[in-house]
Amino acid sequence: MTVMVLTKLDPTDLAFLFGPHLVEAGEPQLVVKLLTNKSSEGELLVQRPDGMLLQRRVFRGWSTMPPPLPPFAVLDHLYLVMRAVVMAKDDMTVALIGSACSPGAGVAAALAGRSWRPVSGQLLVVDRTTGHTLPFHIPLDLRGGALESARSGGLIGQEPDPAIWRQAHPALAGESVLVRPERLGPPVPITARLAPPTLVRLCQGDDDRCRLEPWSFQPHIWPPAATELADAPRYRLLMPEFGGAEEAAALIDDRIQKEPPCPGGPRTAREHRAGLITSLST
Repeated sequence: MTVMVLTKLDPTDLAFLFGPHLVEAGEPQLVVKLLTNKSSEGELLVQRPDGMLLQRRVFRGWSTMPPPLPPFAVLDHLYLVMRAVVMAKDDMTVALIGSACSPGAGVAAALAGRSWRPVSGQLLVVDRTTGHTLPFHIPLDLRGGALESARSGGLIGQEPDPAIWRQAHPALAGESVLVRPERLGPPVPITARLAPPTLVRLCQGDDDRCRLEPWSFQPHIWPPAATELADAPRYRLLMPEFGGAEEAAALIDDRIQKEPPCPGGPRTAREHRAGLITSLST
């Protein structure tokens, strides 16, 4: 899927948000017009190349659900999306589910030290036709304790590096920092097609130990009626209030890699032609 974006926003802002997915060539299947010169308010129009309007919505920033780019609201027949930090190793894909204040970034960084590679900083994208997990290299959104852990762990420095991390626009929830997933380590290729995910919900435990256990829960997905994750393995990762990322990563690395894959599921990466949002090319 190739999407043409028409906007007055600074191109460097789009490059930071979408990284290698942003290119200057390709025949678009959709046209997105972002009528704003700010990054947190305006109007967004989604059209076919012939000008037919498919959607008009208020633009309230990049963190709304479904996200404005790609225009997942009009692509719900093609893609399932869910908020998560996504990592992959060999034929395994893990979606770490939690708020921006959860220790997902720390666990992801610890997994990167165990040869796991970043797939997405904050959004799981699943191809509804093939079941593959698709790379989507957007930044991690860090707040609260996750932000403090990122600072103390060296994931971000004292001064912003516009190519690696930036202060997000002020929000009622407090300070927010966006960090490119490449800061965790070399991401998977944007053209890869990965195995269906194992879902891991991050929760705070009542002691200083980490525990990984099967757990039944219903993730918040778009579109809500999608069934592609119905059979996805689910776990709860209990973590202490502070620390525990290395222990949590060890549990995931040991436990999930030993689980047998779902029969008939995609196991190896595939290469596909790139587009504007290349992780969504077909």
